[in-house]
Amino acid sequence: MDIESLLQQVPLFASFSDSARRRLAERSLLRTYAAGHVLFVAGEPCRGLYVVESGRVRIFRTSPAGREQVLHTEGAGRPVAELPLFDGGAYPASAITEVESRLAFVPRAEFEALYRANPDVADAIIRDLGKRLRHLVQVTETLAFRDVAARLASFLAQFAEQHGTITADGTEIVLDRTREELSQELGTARESVSRALKQLKEKGLIEPLGRTRMRIPDVAKLRTLGRPGERARYE
Repeated sequence: MDIESLLQQVPLFASFSDSARRRLAERSLLRTYAAGHVLFVAGEPCRGLYVVESGRVRIFRTSPAGREQVLHTEGAGRPVAELPLFDGGAYPASAITEVESRLAFVPRAEFEALYRANPDVADAIIRDLGKRLRHLVQVTETLAFRDVAARLASFLAQFAEQHGTITADGTEIVLDRTREELSQELGTARESVSRALKQLKEKGLIEPLGRTRMRIPDVAKLRTLGRPGERARYE
C-alpha cells in the first residue's frame, strides 16, 4: 500500500483535501520495524506521527515502581502519537512494536507547515480534537463508574465494530491480545478479566469459538452493559 492510501484510512487525514494529503504523503517515510522496537519513550520531544500499515503497536506508561500500564494497542490503519503532534509537547507515553510492523512516519515539521498554510487542514484538526475530548470524557466515565465486566464489554464492542466480521449469527472477532495484555489495557488484574469473560459468556453476550475467536450475537446489546440504568436488565 502506498503512503497516501494509508493516510486516507486515518479519519483526520481522510478529511484533508487530496492535494494536502498527497503533499504530506510525499514527505513521509514507510519502513518495517522488528518486534520489540521502541518507537519513542514518554518525555521525548515529538518527532512526528506513525500510522500502522501492518502489525501492532503497544502504547504504554511505566510507573516509578516499574509497573507497565497499557493505554491502548493500535493495529492496521491506526495512527500512533497524534496528541503531541497537535500540541507541540513531548510524547506523553511510550510505544513499542509487539510484532514485526510496517509503519508510515509523518514528520512533525511537515505536518505543522501544512496546517499553517491551509485553513481547511486546520479546521479538520480542530474537529478531530473535539472528537478526542469527547472520547476522553467517555474513557473517564468508564474507569470511574464501570466495573471490569462493563469495561471489557465496552472494549469488545468497539473492537468488533472496528475489526469484526459480520455473519448471520452476529459478529465474529479474532482477539489479538492475551488476557494479560487485556488486563493491562483495562487497568485491572488478569484474574478479573477471566471472571469478566465468564460473566459475559453466562449472560449470552459473547460466545467463545476457540482460544482467540469469539462471536458477539448483538454488539449493540453488549455495548449497553454498564451504562447508567441499563446494567440491571442483565443481572
